[in-house]
Amino acid sequence: MKDSQKLSGLKILCISASNRINATKTNSYRKCEAVLDEAAKHISEMQDEIIELQNYSLSPCIDCSGCKISKRCAIDNAFNEIYEKIIACDILFIVSPHYAPIPAKLCMLMEKMGYIVSIHSSKNKFYQGETYGLKTAIITHGATAVDEAAQKRKKRILNDPIVVGLYDSQLKIIPFDDEWDTGICVQPIEKNTSGETLSRINEYAFRVINNI
Repeated sequence: MKDSQKLSGLKILCISASNRINATKTNSYRKCEAVLDEAAKHISEMQDEIIELQNYSLSPCIDCSGCKISKRCAIDNAFNEIYEKIIACDILFIVSPHYAPIPAKLCMLMEKMGYIVSIHSSKNKFYQGETYGLKTAIITHGATAVDEAAQKRKKRILNDPIVVGLYDSQLKIIPFDDEWDTGICVQPIEKNTSGETLSRINEYAFRVINNI
């Protein structure tokens, strides 16, 4: 994509799933910054935001069916705030570290997004929710993901389950390539000395944006 072919006015939302509170900028946040830096090269008048889940008091879904009418959570305003931003964006990036294995707040977010859609699609198989077809990219990372073999293991225990968790939300997951079909896994930026991490993030961001 050349500068003369720049897209215009797209809304890019990055979700940093890290719960780490003892850092000015978490690894997940810094990867979100890298995504937005790359996106800005290809999108004029870009609107962007990074959501840090650590700053939100999310609660798990309790299957109360309160979202059946409003399509919003009846008990979790923090979720609703994030959800409004998700449905308003053009491209969604989810950046997640390796916890056990998926950060709890990301799980809460995914289960509520999926339930809002599934409670309606269960009665209408043609139902399309507000997140239907939203271009979504998954970037995961972990301290041990220092080589390709380790990254592939992380893909199996992080990227693939995240995509499964997002299935009911009807998002459109953008692959990196045929092998990395559920996004990419990279090492922490501060432990990367030769540029591979940023290069891979930049290439993936470019591919996702070019998919538009």
